[in-house]
Amino acid sequence: MWYSKIYIAFLLTSIISFIISIFTEGKTSYNSLISGYSSLIIGLMMILTIVITKIMEFNIGITTTQLLMKIVMSLGPFLLLLSIVGFILYLIIVYKDPIVENHVSNSYHKFSNMTISLIIIQIAIFYYIISSTKEFKENGKISVISSSLLYLCNVISLYSTMIMYIILKYYRTDGFQGLQG
Repeated sequence: MWYSKIYIAFLLTSIISFIISIFTEGKTSYNSLISGYSSLIIGLMMILTIVITKIMEFNIGITTTQLLMKIVMSLGPFLLLLSIVGFILYLIIVYKDPIVENHVSNSYHKFSNMTISLIIIQIAIFYYIISSTKEFKENGKISVISSSLLYLCNVISLYSTMIMYIILKYYRTDGFQGLQG
C-alpha cells in the first residue's frame, strides 16, 4: 500500500515540475524539466517492478519464453514511454547551454510543450489505470483500449521528440554577437 503511494507521488511530482517548466524560462525551466523527467523515470520504474512481479506471480509453470512475451506485451506502453523520456532527458542534458541561453528555434519550445502535454495525458491515464482498475490491481494487466490509447500518445510523443532532436541538432541560433577584436 505504501509503495503505491510513493510511485503516485513521483508521477504527481513530475506533473508539477512539467507545469512549472511550461510557464517559466531559462534555468528555472531547465531545472524543472530535469526534475520532472527524472521523477517520471523513477515512478515508471516502480510501476514496472509491480507489473513484472504480478505477471510472474500469476504465470507460474509456463516456459521462460512465454513469460518473457507476456511481460513485454504487458509493459509495452510503459517501456515506450520510458525510452522516450530517457531520450528527451539525454537531449536536454546534451544541449543544455543552447536551451538555457535560448539559442534554439521557437519551434523547439512548441514541440517541447506538446510533448510535455502528451506525457501529462499519459500520466493521467496511468494514474487512472493504477488507481481505478481492478484488473491492474489484481494481476497487473491493462485493458486493450487503455493500452491502445497509450500507444497512440506514445507514437505522437515519439514524433514530437524526433522533431525536437532535429531542431536542437540542426536549427540552433546563436543570436547577434558583436565583433571581438
